[in-house]
Amino acid sequence: MCVSYAHNRKMNLLGAAALALSDDINAATARAAGQAGQAPAALVELAEHPGLTVDGLRRRLKLTHPAVVRLLDRLDERGLIRRRRGGADARVTSITLTEQGQAVAIEVTAARGAVLEKALLAIPDDQQHHLEQLLETLLAEWPRTLDHSCQMCRLCDLSACPADRCPVEQRYQQFEEEDSHTP
Repeated sequence: MCVSYAHNRKMNLLGAAALALSDDINAATARAAGQAGQAPAALVELAEHPGLTVDGLRRRLKLTHPAVVRLLDRLDERGLIRRRRGGADARVTSITLTEQGQAVAIEVTAARGAVLEKALLAIPDDQQHHLEQLLETLLAEWPRTLDHSCQMCRLCDLSACPADRCPVEQRYQQFEEEDSHTP
């Protein structure tokens, strides 16, 4: 495969920026959540989607069922979540945040926002609109499946990106539409 120097450089720059942001977001959200791994994302997901089931959370966090149960056990020990057994099907458990869990989820979202705000401050105002357009183009094409769409936005502040303007949400809707036509 013959790839030009300029193309390799763009890939390296994009990769380095993605890793730097990911590392900083992971560190900041873990501090805010008081727990690393998928705990920060679980808190944000439960804040945005109260009553998610274990399976729903598993799909959004890309974890196994036992891993989600262990994660929920740790969050429960800290008093951050409540579990409720389903009515008709006792195997189904819905999860909600406690008041303390809600407060921690807000801190996680703010910590992520602070990292991203710092990154944006490095970009001149007149170039930020262009960056937004590039990111919208990239994100409109990135989701591979319905679950992948949810996984991509697991730390997003949904109030900052309304569903009607979110490229990932639009792709999610396309997947749902395609699924509804599949026998």
